[in-house]
Amino acid sequence: MKSVFSILVPLLFALFFLSLFGEKIPYNDGAGFDGTFYREVFRNFSNDFFSIGYDGFRIQRIFPFCAMNLVYGALNIPLDNSHMLWGMGVLHIFNLILQVVFFFKLAILRNWKKSTTAILFSIFFFNYYVLKNCGYELFQTDAFAITIALVSYYLLLRDKFTLSFAVSLLGLFTWPTITTINLLLILFRQNLQPIPEENRLGKILYQITPAAYAVVATGIITLLIVLHKQDALVQFLQVDLNACLLILSLVTAIGLLWFLCKKGSFPFFYSPAQFYSIFSLKTAVLLTLPIIAIKVFLGFHTNEEVFFNERVFLFQTLIRPLKYPAITIAGHVAYLGILLPLILLQFRRFSKYFVSISPGHALAFLGFLFLAIDSEARHIVTFLPIILVPLGSVLDSLDLPPRKAAILVILQLILSHFYIPINVEGLAQSLTDLNFTSDAAQRFFMSFGPWMTFKSYLLWILASFAVFTVIWAVLRKK
Repeated sequence: MKSVFSILVPLLFALFFLSLFGEKIPYNDGAGFDGTFYREVFRNFSNDFFSIGYDGFRIQRIFPFCAMNLVYGALNIPLDNSHMLWGMGVLHIFNLILQVVFFFKLAILRNWKKSTTAILFSIFFFNYYVLKNCGYELFQTDAFAITIALVSYYLLLRDKFTLSFAVSLLGLFTWPTITTINLLLILFRQNLQPIPEENRLGKILYQITPAAYAVVATGIITLLIVLHKQDALVQFLQVDLNACLLILSLVTAIGLLWFLCKKGSFPFFYSPAQFYSIFSLKTAVLLTLPIIAIKVFLGFHTNEEVFFNERVFLFQTLIRPLKYPAITIAGHVAYLGILLPLILLQFRRFSKYFVSISPGHALAFLGFLFLAIDSEARHIVTFLPIILVPLGSVLDSLDLPPRKAAILVILQLILSHFYIPINVEGLAQSLTDLNFTSDAAQRFFMSFGPWMTFKSYLLWILASFAVFTVIWAVLRKK
């Protein structure tokens, strides 16, 4: 473990500092797009929260910026842009240190092999977000949401359920999915080995998932067209409508889902009776009360502004994968590197390990699959700590030699594309004009699947094919 630590950690911090003190997004004085709101929380939280409040969606994303506002106020630090950027830089460094510490705590707890630890470390840290975007856009919740998810999950694995849940409550101010998943993991934490080989629920999931997606996605598209809402469909897809391309994308998406159901372990899913047998109403009430109390408290400080609708997010998740064929894979490889290809190539083992940990993990697995459908890979980042455990079991069972582990680590480092500069000539003007399809703007937006142009998509789908080939060659045994 020490040898892995001594090589990978210094490399991580060197590359992270390179990003942190490197280029910043040339839009809104380094705040970017969503970052403008978070910077205003940093600057005006003490006044805005108790006066005008925040909209119902973004009030769930105000941590840690609200805390930084209180700290700066207590220390009488000026709340100008330069001081806030400096403060966010320090906070990101502290946050990364915390992530590294708890990653290795998790690795020791799970007793991962050195090769497994190295690969999982590279997946968790050597990706586009950590090595490039985190320092490029400082005012974002993602990095802190990942830390809350990691710490709360580690504590849960240590059977410190009360402390784990208390930490996860921060998710209600940062990324509510964290709290929801942690609640399910605690409520259904009892291990029920062995899982029956077949049950009715597993068969239903196994048989209807691809068809259900086909019906729902086709139904949404048809409904929008019948209601003459093609503009909304174009907005979801972020590309002009093309019937042939849309049909090809739908067929590809259904084929991928069929593959997952065929290769996965849905037939081994828990039955409803097993979920019911370990459910405690008393525990559910005790855990739900603080969640309700926090939501009521936030409700008093929520205004009537509508920034984002959860139903729109549901439609986005189902429709955006149809922009281009297999764009979900391209989007995941661009943002998280080898994670999705590695999971898909070992999906039967991965899904079985994931589901077998506990019924709560089985429910988390379904949530992970749903969010992973979207071509915007950042939506699964809070699942990364939970993904590490079954993926670690898979990698341990493969017992990869150091040479093969090194190949995957290097491949992950290459895919992070931290070495490609973003701030080229024409970028600032493209961002100002909201022209996300220019070659300059695509240096930034190509990493976020839904905003890929066809040119960027071709680049990353070809890269994805190469990645699958390399990983397959590494994992196969002679």
